[in-house]
Amino acid sequence: MLFGRRKPGFVKEEENPELVSEYNEDRMIAKQQAEAEEKPDLMEYLESLPEVEDPYAEAMAAAAAMPQPEMKEKTKAELLADFIRERSAGAMLTAYAALAAEEEALETLLQEMRETESCADIVSIKGDKDVYYYSNANMSDNYARIAMLVEEKNLPKTIAEMVRFSCKTYPSPTPLDYFTLHPYFYTMPQIKRAVEQFEKHEEYADMATVVTGNNITYLYSKDIMSEKYAKALAEGAEYGEYGYRR
Repeated sequence: MLFGRRKPGFVKEEENPELVSEYNEDRMIAKQQAEAEEKPDLMEYLESLPEVEDPYAEAMAAAAAMPQPEMKEKTKAELLADFIRERSAGAMLTAYAALAAEEEALETLLQEMRETESCADIVSIKGDKDVYYYSNANMSDNYARIAMLVEEKNLPKTIAEMVRFSCKTYPSPTPLDYFTLHPYFYTMPQIKRAVEQFEKHEEYADMATVVTGNNITYLYSKDIMSEKYAKALAEGAEYGEYGYRR
């Protein structure tokens, strides 16, 4: 070398921007072409797959060929049963008088309903004023009896019937304010007037009261439990670990 090794800075080197730009573009184009060549075409790939028979095709074809069951139109009796079920699900009875006002041939319809197997859940309960229908699939027989008594608006009978039922079933006397709750919703003045009727009618001669230490009045039936037993049960219901509950 004539002048020996060049030292840095001895000669200034300049880059040509046009050449750099052209070089970068060439590299990008080459990269895109390479990627395009490597990426398989989806349609070509699918066409290259071997044909395989659908294992469920025959079963699906057979199912499609089967005759579809026809939807049988409901009879008037079945429609009536549906109406009664819907009301029962809403905690309501269906009175015979209300049905008779809408359907002239009600007796024929009711007889058809009794003879229809799908309507076997439709039963009735007889009150003093009417006959009431309900679905025992949607309403218990005990609740239906309560609803019937409430529907007929005979407060003394309703209260006496439920007091006897509680004494016999649980056994337990019944506080007066129990009848302010669902499904009765009686007011205390109404309840007290009904209790006053007990002394005037022989059919309620078994009705009696006890009063607890916290001044809560309970009703019970003398034909089912003694006064001493009724008082003990009432006190037990009112008195807890920390004294009287109310």
